[in-house]
Amino acid sequence: MDANFVERMEKAARSRRARIGIGVHGGGQLILSGIKPALEYAEVVIVGDPGCDTDLETIPSDDPASDLVDLLSRGKIDGAVRGNVSASRAMRAIARTFDVTVRRLSILVLQDWCFFLAPVGIDEGDSISDRLNLAVLGAEYLRKIGIEPQVSILSGGRLEDLGRSDRVDRTLAEAELVARIAKEKGVNAIHRGILIETCRDSDLIIAPDGISGNLIFRTLMLLSGAKGLGAPVIMDEVFVDSSRARSDFTGPVMLASALVGLKGK
Repeated sequence: MDANFVERMEKAARSRRARIGIGVHGGGQLILSGIKPALEYAEVVIVGDPGCDTDLETIPSDDPASDLVDLLSRGKIDGAVRGNVSASRAMRAIARTFDVTVRRLSILVLQDWCFFLAPVGIDEGDSISDRLNLAVLGAEYLRKIGIEPQVSILSGGRLEDLGRSDRVDRTLAEAELVARIAKEKGVNAIHRGILIETCRDSDLIIAPDGISGNLIFRTLMLLSGAKGLGAPVIMDEVFVDSSRARSDFTGPVMLASALVGLKGK
C-alpha cells in the first residue's frame, strides 16, 4: 500500500466522525494532549480516569479495559481504542465478550509505503495454524476495507539456507506450508524467507512468530521513526489496539473512525 492509504483513511474518518471510546488510566494532561488532536476525526469518549479535569466526555470506570469492551458490545460507542489501559485485560475482555480468538494486524507507515504486520503480540503466532489464520483472515479483513492484498510470509533464513540450522529449517518448512495453504484458500501469498527487504510490494507481512514480529514493530516505530496507526483486531466490531509507548493517539482514533465508516457501521 502506498501513502495514499493513509489519506484514504483520514478522509473516511472525517466523513464518518464516529463515536470512539478510548481507555484511559491516569496520564493526566500528557495523555489528554495526545487525544485532543484526534477530535478532528471522531467524537472521542474517555473511558476511565485521566487523573485530572477535562472537557472531553468521560465515562468513569474502575476497570476501563473491561468497560471499554462492554460499551462497544452494547453499541454505546461505534468503535474503541485501547489507549493506555492494560493490554492483557482488554484482550481477555474482547475474547470473552465477542467469543473470538484475538488476532491483531499492526499498521506501520513509512515514507512511501505502509503495510499491515502480524503477529505483533509476543504470545501470538507460535503455531502454523496461528500464522495461517493471520494470513487468511487478515487477507479477508483487508478485502473488507477495499484492499486486495499481497501477503508475504517470513521465515528464519534464505531459501538456500536449508540445512544450516535445525531451527531455521523448521521455520523455512513452516513458512512454505503456510504460504501454500493460504494460496489454496485464495490468498495471494508468497514465502520470502528472511528477506523482509523484498516485501515492499506487500500489504500484509506475516512474521515467523510474535517475538520477531514485535521486534520488527519496535525497531521500525520506536527506533526508526515509522508511524504506527495502531493494530485493529480481526473481528466485525472495531477495536484498535495501541501501544502504551505512544504519546499521540491521533492515528489509532483516526483509524478506528475510518474503519467504522468503511465497514458501514
